[in-house]
Amino acid sequence: MNIFFKRIIAISPLLLSSALYASETASETEAIKLDAVTTSGIKDADWKPYASMLKGMDAYEKFKYHAPTAPLKFIIRPEKGRALIPGLALRIEDEGSSIAVPIAEDGTFVLPRDQALADKKAELVLNKPKGYRWSARILSANSSENAWRMGDMRLQCEVMVAINKDSLSFLARTALLAIDPCRSSLIHLVRELPHKSNELIAVYAGKREKVELSEDKGKIYFRIPLDNDKYPDDTLFEIQYPDQTAAK
Repeated sequence: MNIFFKRIIAISPLLLSSALYASETASETEAIKLDAVTTSGIKDADWKPYASMLKGMDAYEKFKYHAPTAPLKFIIRPEKGRALIPGLALRIEDEGSSIAVPIAEDGTFVLPRDQALADKKAELVLNKPKGYRWSARILSANSSENAWRMGDMRLQCEVMVAINKDSLSFLARTALLAIDPCRSSLIHLVRELPHKSNELIAVYAGKREKVELSEDKGKIYFRIPLDNDKYPDDTLFEIQYPDQTAAK
């Protein structure tokens, strides 16, 4: 494999980080690792500029045919299984103004669209100490913690690529422009299965197929087949547990 393609594979975790790497039930792996800003309002370098978040919103509109009924939300989750700290507050700030962004009890929030704020280089600012992660969250009505929809994962990929690509190095961006990252076999994205689950079944076109999994350090992973056209957007990947598989 030449160095160009090695670079494309290498940037995939940087581009999307753990946004698609884990089960919705795993509190540590919802999203890109973001350390929150301090209470003094100093912006953390890992938060993306508001203008970058708008690019993700644009990508959602462009590719929402993958999940036409799923709203675009973002989610903040604490690391290491901690509960959300009471009083957690998110704001969009520029030098002259500040807009509050409500955070729901489950950690989700919806960003407003304001090009004027983006033009002023506004930033997202969280008011608590370090220890939080964030991601786009795309969930159709028939998705659940134990049934992952293919179209939701494709749309989430497009949103996260749009948000993150400007923060890549010049060489990484050049490599990215050579491919369609959310449909390329050169981009390897995985999700971790929930604890105690032991099997994943792809349900599509009246079929039920067992999906190949991999294991690393006691954790089980599923490589998301973004590049495989045999799985339509309505494909559900159903998580199985030992009591379910034993009953078959």
